[in-house]
Amino acid sequence: MKNFFKKILVYLFVSLLILTLYGLFCEWFFGIQKYFPNDSKRAWSMKQQSQQYDYAVLGSSRAEEAFDMLLLDSLIQEKGINIGCNGSGYVDNYLVLNKFLQNKNTIKTLFLQVDIYSLDPEHNFSNSFHVYNFLPFWHDTIFKSAISHYLSSSDQMVFNYAPWMRFYVYNKYFSPIEVIRRLKQNSYPEKKRFDKPTWYFSTPELKTDSSIFFKKGLPREIKIQPFDVEYLKRILRLAKANNIQVVLFTSPDFIQQEKVFSNYFSTKNSLDSLLVPYSFIRFEADESLRNNIALFKDPAHLNGYGKFLHTKSFADKYWKFVKRRPSIPTLTY
Repeated sequence: MKNFFKKILVYLFVSLLILTLYGLFCEWFFGIQKYFPNDSKRAWSMKQQSQQYDYAVLGSSRAEEAFDMLLLDSLIQEKGINIGCNGSGYVDNYLVLNKFLQNKNTIKTLFLQVDIYSLDPEHNFSNSFHVYNFLPFWHDTIFKSAISHYLSSSDQMVFNYAPWMRFYVYNKYFSPIEVIRRLKQNSYPEKKRFDKPTWYFSTPELKTDSSIFFKKGLPREIKIQPFDVEYLKRILRLAKANNIQVVLFTSPDFIQQEKVFSNYFSTKNSLDSLLVPYSFIRFEADESLRNNIALFKDPAHLNGYGKFLHTKSFADKYWKFVKRRPSIPTLTY
């Protein structure tokens, strides 16, 4: 019996040792930027290092898909990068921007997407915060503070006393198989698929029936989450601390959304009031775009042609209100 208990203790000790050693390996490996996953837009954004840009676009998928970046560069005659990402609320945006700046990337202007949907990402996005994308930065207090909000109290306690355990709780993203995958991806040149996507289309993509956009059970309600509002303010403060000019914009959503959400206008008014003290230049979505269903692929996202028109409209405003040039080259489309 004594030998049996000794074997059990030895087994437990060896298992704990292996788990600890692999956890410590994960602390090292998954924190190396060259091993960030190439197929993740967030990782790609946080992987950029020592780059100089005139501007960056930041926000949710509505920012990620708001512009034809090649066209925008040419129209405003500046060099930019789009670090907006699908399913990103203000907490996500803040962490990505923070890491982007920590990596000694520089921007002069931040085009920040602000709209009512990002005030309630828990209900408006399929995943309100992608914890696993930021876990490698747990030891950075800025990241730890944000991540902890989305963890259970038991996970927080475990991660505080044994930080490497976080790689086991989210083992799908940090398994030995994932290690091999990332080593393989690093053996060939990184694809620049996130850098300058060419979304330009010269003709509209027609949709004739707006009912295909909407489901039963409407209207819904948008809430204002204080935690997300706080991180919107942190983005603005971070930009100010780095001498970055902020231009707020709202990508067009289809006008029918005003009926989908019962408190659409009251929430928008709350957002407007929240932004008043900051006195930033702000570009609202053009109503002419919002009214045209042929410019949307779903209620909140422009299609290729819509993106082209919004890019042109934004550039026109940018020249007029920011760069103070009276006009931009005429486009034929």
